[in-house]
Amino acid sequence: MRIRRIYRAGSIAVVLLVSACASTAPKADFSHDLASHYKIDADDHPEVQVDAAAGVDVLELDKQRISQVIASRLEQRRLQVVANSDPKECVVRVTLTRYQRGNAFARAMLAGLGQIHIDATVKVYAKANDQKIADFVVAKTFAWGGIYGASTSMEDIERTFADGVAAALTGQQETPKKADLQAAK
Repeated sequence: MRIRRIYRAGSIAVVLLVSACASTAPKADFSHDLASHYKIDADDHPEVQVDAAAGVDVLELDKQRISQVIASRLEQRRLQVVANSDPKECVVRVTLTRYQRGNAFARAMLAGLGQIHIDATVKVYAKANDQKIADFVVAKTFAWGGIYGASTSMEDIERTFADGVAAALTGQQETPKKADLQAAK
C-alpha cells in the first residue's frame, strides 16, 4: 500500500514538472532595470514589430504570427496593470537571434535531442521621439523527450516566449526574492 502511494505521488510530481516546462515563461535579462513609469500599462498603446537577425532563417508568416502572439499576450497583461501616467505610444521591436523548430521525432526518441529554441533581443522605443525605453534579451528552450516532447510544437513554445516578453514589459515578470538570492549563495 505504501509503495502505491509513493508511486502515485511520484507520478503526479513528474506530470506537474513535465507540464510546467513548455508553459513556463522565460525570464528577461534586462541591461538595466525597467523604470516603473516605463512599464506598459492599461492606457498605453504598444505596437509590436518582429524581425530576424542576419543569418536567422524565419519565414515572414512566422514573424507575423509571433508578432500577433506577443501583441495578444501584451494586451492581456497590460490590462492587468493600473494606468500610472498619460497614455504612451511605444514600439516594441523584437529581433529573433535564434529560431529553431527542432525535430519532434528526435525529441520523442530522447530528451535533449531535437530541441526547440527561440531567442531574441527586445528593444522598446517611445513612438513620439524614438527614445529607447527598454532593452533586454529573452530566450526559451524546450528539450523534453518522449510523447510530451513529440507533441509540443514550435507554436506552443512561441506562446510561452510571447508571455515572457509581455510579462517583462508590464513589470509582471517573477523575480527572485532577496531572501532566496541570499540563501542560494
